[in-house]
Amino acid sequence: MKRGLLCAAMVALAAFRGYSDGHQASITSTPSPIVSTNAFEVTIQTSDLGSEVYCYTWAVVGGKDKGASDWGGAMNAKFKMTGTGGTYKYKVADLKDLYNLSDDEMTQVTKLGFIARNNSQQTADCFVDVVQGRREAYSGGEGTAESPFIIKTAADLNELASTSIDWASDVYVRLDADITLTGSFPGIASKGSPYKGHFNGNSHVVKGASVSGTSFGMPTGFFNAIDGAEISGLGLTDLSVSGTTFTGGLVGYAYSGTVSRCFTAGTVSATSICVGGLVGENHAAISDCYSIAAVTTADDNVAGGLVGKNKGSVKNTYASGEVKASNYAGGLVGANYGTVASSTSFNPAVTAGNGNYAGRFGGNNNARNSVEKTLAWELMPMADSATHGHHAIGHNQNLVNKNVYSDVLGWDFNNVWEWRQEGTHEYPVLAGIPGQVDPGNDLFYGTITGIDIIDTESANVSVYPNPVVTVLNITGAKSMERVMLYGLDGAKVRDIAVNGASDAAIDCSGLHSGMYVLCLYMTDGSKTVVKVIKI
Repeated sequence: MKRGLLCAAMVALAAFRGYSDGHQASITSTPSPIVSTNAFEVTIQTSDLGSEVYCYTWAVVGGKDKGASDWGGAMNAKFKMTGTGGTYKYKVADLKDLYNLSDDEMTQVTKLGFIARNNSQQTADCFVDVVQGRREAYSGGEGTAESPFIIKTAADLNELASTSIDWASDVYVRLDADITLTGSFPGIASKGSPYKGHFNGNSHVVKGASVSGTSFGMPTGFFNAIDGAEISGLGLTDLSVSGTTFTGGLVGYAYSGTVSRCFTAGTVSATSICVGGLVGENHAAISDCYSIAAVTTADDNVAGGLVGKNKGSVKNTYASGEVKASNYAGGLVGANYGTVASSTSFNPAVTAGNGNYAGRFGGNNNARNSVEKTLAWELMPMADSATHGHHAIGHNQNLVNKNVYSDVLGWDFNNVWEWRQEGTHEYPVLAGIPGQVDPGNDLFYGTITGIDIIDTESANVSVYPNPVVTVLNITGAKSMERVMLYGLDGAKVRDIAVNGASDAAIDCSGLHSGMYVLCLYMTDGSKTVVKVIKI
């Protein structure tokens, strides 16, 4: 095969740097490696060859070269590359057609060779690997829309996390079983090679994913990064994600794409900016999702119960995990520069240690904070005055009313959401997905949230006003021996002897805002417990 220069040595895995009389060059492909039956794009990095650059290319078929054209024939519009300044790209829609291969030859293609050239200069030879069509992998399927790859085991998930070819935009994956992960999980894809495919959780749950990232500037999550991906119907429970920047329970960094009908539960932490229970930094479209994960970047900024930093769109969502940051802390979004609609937050607490950029709903409130139909628990404890945060509107009774979610916020309770009532809690969950934890579970958080129905009438005892500002009154039909008030850490903050009276009063003016447990000890030996909120 006639080419301007001798071939240099080949290096596998779609990356090569050749040395000959031509310009040094490196090449990458998307996807990597190239799939023989799929469209692909190659990028050559080299010296500046100007703006009129063409691609001479050949296929290695059974150890022999077969060119897409002769050397001179490459200098036409069909082979023109895009780009300038030393970065040149070439897209191929159909490998078989470009190289004029027979069906038999298609089965023997192992590599493709490329030279970027103009009238007087050229690169050294560059090579990328080719794999044959769709292959057998995972627990079945072919990776197509009609026959997606089937994920059933922890081994399948780990294989997906290490197989970059299956992160491409034309690859479809479906979860067909609940999976428990043990040990560390690397997360799927990366900032430099984000996940672009279609991941259908199929209403299944992955339990116990433990993802840890230590490289500053790199995203960390179950999916470290996505770009144009479609992720749906997935639950992550007992999750533990820790990173530096751009850390999220489901996705560390979402460049674009869609995330729908997903939830996370567990802990998400970072040492630097942009951490969220679902997504660390979001430029994608998120809908019908929630997170009950506890979220923290205690020594840095931008933490949200659902999304750390939002520059995309968020709709029909909620968050109920505790949020901590140095600044820009929000119950739902740490810093919002996109749009958020029809969403709620009822977190047990939001803490901003070093500033006023914090809010029950969002950590910022300026012209770029675009919100519509948002509700937040008005009694949410706030560690700072949060002058510049966004608190949304609403109160406890809004958040335990199904009609508010369906009629006011427009949530779909026929196909997407379902309403649950457990004891003193009422709340929405995603329909058809198992393993969803009560988002206000006292045992899970050690506190209560905005979905608690405050018990003010218990065992014929009336406790009012609740929430209380100064004096809490207790009136009952039974005579009482003592009344005691406890903080949620178990510390007794008030202890009053009543000595048989049926009425009592507790001065709460010196107490910090938050939740307390009132214990009433009756003279007949019975006990009544009532939750109290101090504001």
